[in-house]
Amino acid sequence: MGYLDFLLRRDDCNSNNTYDGKWQSYNEKSSLEIRRIPQYVLDHAPLVHLYSRETFWPSHIGEHLQHVSPYIEYEPAAGALHYNLTNLHRLNGLCGNVFLQSDDNVEDRPSWLTSRENIPVPNCSNPQCGTPTTDSDMEIPTIEQFRPGRSSAPATLIVVRKPGGIVDAFWFFFYSYNLGNKVFVRFGNHVGDWEHTAVRFKNGKPHAVYYSEHDFGNAYKWEAVEKYKHNTTRPMSYSAVGTHAMYAAPGVHRYVLPFGLLSDHTDKGPLWDPLQNMYAYDYDLDSDRVYPSHVTPGAPLQWLYYNGRWGDKGYRMEDDRQYRFAGQYHYVSGPLGPRFKNLGRVTICEGAGKCILQGSRQTLWPRIGKWARRTEDKPEDDDHYGFWAGLKSSFDAYRSTRHAWDA
Repeated sequence: MGYLDFLLRRDDCNSNNTYDGKWQSYNEKSSLEIRRIPQYVLDHAPLVHLYSRETFWPSHIGEHLQHVSPYIEYEPAAGALHYNLTNLHRLNGLCGNVFLQSDDNVEDRPSWLTSRENIPVPNCSNPQCGTPTTDSDMEIPTIEQFRPGRSSAPATLIVVRKPGGIVDAFWFFFYSYNLGNKVFVRFGNHVGDWEHTAVRFKNGKPHAVYYSEHDFGNAYKWEAVEKYKHNTTRPMSYSAVGTHAMYAAPGVHRYVLPFGLLSDHTDKGPLWDPLQNMYAYDYDLDSDRVYPSHVTPGAPLQWLYYNGRWGDKGYRMEDDRQYRFAGQYHYVSGPLGPRFKNLGRVTICEGAGKCILQGSRQTLWPRIGKWARRTEDKPEDDDHYGFWAGLKSSFDAYRSTRHAWDA
């Protein structure tokens, strides 16, 4: 069965939107081989700096499923099944678009949304390395005080082998809540949040790194990305506060919505090492089949076949939590899962347009009256931002001192 056939399969759904046990993934009864993840993929795994003042930390996808219920659009799906990582794919048997709606009012900020227990715990003897246990304004230690840490929320690695000696390693990171950015009012909140960094290898050698930034992401030559100072084979990623969009450097990152007025902020907060806790898989493009790996042979597979959304459908306008401003909504629908992130992409970029490999992490950083190159060492100066500077930066943001077309 091909990828499109799988997406469109609705033969065994029923009009009452209840699961009757007939529908199941073609993979559910199969005995799949355990495939090996190339060692070079693990050797070049990214490290992720979370934002030091983050509120919504990494979440365990299994824990997330304990606090959501399946809905068809705005109506609850009938049935008494408890859905978890081993049977979530059965929701594909329902007719209509499936959403995993929060059982709580998200504006009450239940603890499963903030997931503070999943702040990466570093391996060091410094008492400041302890994970904060309250929601106080206490400082979280900087990376200079500890080594990479383990999060109780597993990352997801999906390795995809492609023609021409190309191997793409997709590192996915899940958060139960996305807090949108703010200009006058806040836009783009949603339940469930999937972000990723992808490392492309050619003939076993790292070639490029893709970051799921806003505005369709950005890709860099391997030589251009920052590496961990104690292990130069591992690229650095920076997760933006609230939105968790992935970037190649700390600082202020403006994007077009509208005219560059929205911005993501990254810094060198707690350092997350996905190698210390992950689910690792091998994905076959031709058959649209996920295989277990030798790294985590017992990791659940079925949840990856779920075709629905990982959060609520964007709230109706009559909902007190919803509003619209300049065509943008306060709450939008939750995202689809990792298999819908264009794993079969020809270039390392996620979008359909031309893919430019940035040759430098330097980006244009707008200031009133002048233009300056911003590097990772530039302080976050967000006070001197003009409208026309933002408009210019929106169009210039795709420029870099040197580019190379991704082959």
